[in-house]
Amino acid sequence: MDFQLNVSFGVLALTAVINVLVASMAWQRREATLARTYFSLMMVAATFYAAVAAMEAGSVAIADKIFWSTLEYVGTGGIIVFFLLFAEAFAYERSRFRPNQLVQLSLWPLFNIILVATNGWHHWVWTAVVPALPPSNSAIYEHGPGYFWILTCIYLYGLRSFQLLAHAIFRGGPLRRRQALFLLLGALFPYVSGALYSLRITPDGLNLTPMSFMATGLFFFWALFRMGAFDAVPIAREMLIEHLRDGVIVVDSQHRIVDINARGRSLTNLKGGCLGRSLHLALADFPELLENYDQGLETPFGLWLNSQPLLYVTVQISPLNDYQGQIHGRLLILHDITKRYQAEVELRQANDRLQHQLEEIKFLQASLKVQAREDQLTGLFNRHYLNEILPKTLQEAEQAGYPVVFIMFDIDYFKHINDTFGHRVGDLVLKSFSQILLQQMEANDISFRLGGEEFLVVFPGLALNAGWQRAEGIRRAFETSAVPWSGDEVKTTVSGGVAIFPDQGISDDDLLHAADLALYEAKKTGRNRIICSGSLHR
Repeated sequence: MDFQLNVSFGVLALTAVINVLVASMAWQRREATLARTYFSLMMVAATFYAAVAAMEAGSVAIADKIFWSTLEYVGTGGIIVFFLLFAEAFAYERSRFRPNQLVQLSLWPLFNIILVATNGWHHWVWTAVVPALPPSNSAIYEHGPGYFWILTCIYLYGLRSFQLLAHAIFRGGPLRRRQALFLLLGALFPYVSGALYSLRITPDGLNLTPMSFMATGLFFFWALFRMGAFDAVPIAREMLIEHLRDGVIVVDSQHRIVDINARGRSLTNLKGGCLGRSLHLALADFPELLENYDQGLETPFGLWLNSQPLLYVTVQISPLNDYQGQIHGRLLILHDITKRYQAEVELRQANDRLQHQLEEIKFLQASLKVQAREDQLTGLFNRHYLNEILPKTLQEAEQAGYPVVFIMFDIDYFKHINDTFGHRVGDLVLKSFSQILLQQMEANDISFRLGGEEFLVVFPGLALNAGWQRAEGIRRAFETSAVPWSGDEVKTTVSGGVAIFPDQGISDDDLLHAADLALYEAKKTGRNRIICSGSLHR
């Protein structure tokens, strides 16, 4: 094989060396993350691509150039697949591709390689390959429809990868955003170079795409070692700040906001676009805070925030000094003490009432007695009162010879509601169901909240079928109800299990167990239904 050293060969060989060094350094990082693995494999593919491109640049014979150019598509196939996998793992810190999807992901690049390897038969990729004019050692590839098919595949994979990195830029914390930006900029070079080559903007035969991986490798090197793209410590530190319960605002020496965590944005109602804005403009609705800030007050002070609901916070303003004592900004920490503050206020008010009105003692004792019997959130009887009243209810039923229906309810998918909308919405759902129970209770009926999303209703003197119908009415009423939240409606269903005294037991424990088994059957068979102990109803 005739071979000629030239500038293109030297540049491409250096590119291969840079990329293999970056791949090796990434692989040796202490944190064995999925993103690191895919990144290393991508850089290995880029090294292979640059190396075979160097061989193509140095080869003299057209047949040799075609051979090495064919191998280049093996490298590009690996690059686009591992780049997409890396971008997804970096953006979401995990891979959402299932094994069958990974196989499908590899089919297009594999088909492209086969298409190039069989070009001598169909000439769909290169219709002709001719040498460039001397003294150039390049070859000019005339492209057919197959080449543009391959190009479309490459750029579709790249577009999805860029979208994932952009997600990390706009959704991550400050450090994560900078890392993703550098990775995205580094990945742009090959795609821009490829577009210039395909549009024939570059000189004849000069494909800058493999050379551009030198810039890509350098950008990735910076993101990897200067910004710690795969280091767990800075990411963990950033996540710690982002998930603090206290609001954190960092201001530079020009009084501009340079960083703010999620809790800080929530407490001050500031959006992500507040970075770079003047603190005085961004927090114009908090004049007391700005006044203390301007005075350089470092002693913590209390402040009511104009938010919904109103919040009371303590604000600590501290200077940010370097090792030489020079001030480079300030740190504002906002600590929500609304509950403690309200508790202290309520305690003072209670003490005042006790001092001036001794009669309030009797009222408070009565209130405590009610609270001991009732669930504070729903207004229903609690489990403590259940243990007190059920034995009496069953004893009366046994003496009088009438049945007692037990219905145990459990709100469906309640954990999903808490996880999706928060416990505040979960409490509203519990209240909504409790209101339905209270509205449908008759004189002798008793309703309890057992705990969490579980409820119990007792219907003295009711037959089994009538009890099931009452339970079904409650189920339908709750199914059609909704809890308004943030301009939307939160809806769910309820399942129930029915047991009857004395058929399923004569003690409260036996009846509760029978109702619980029926409830379990209702949950097991699809939810949103009422099951009687020993049979299925819907």
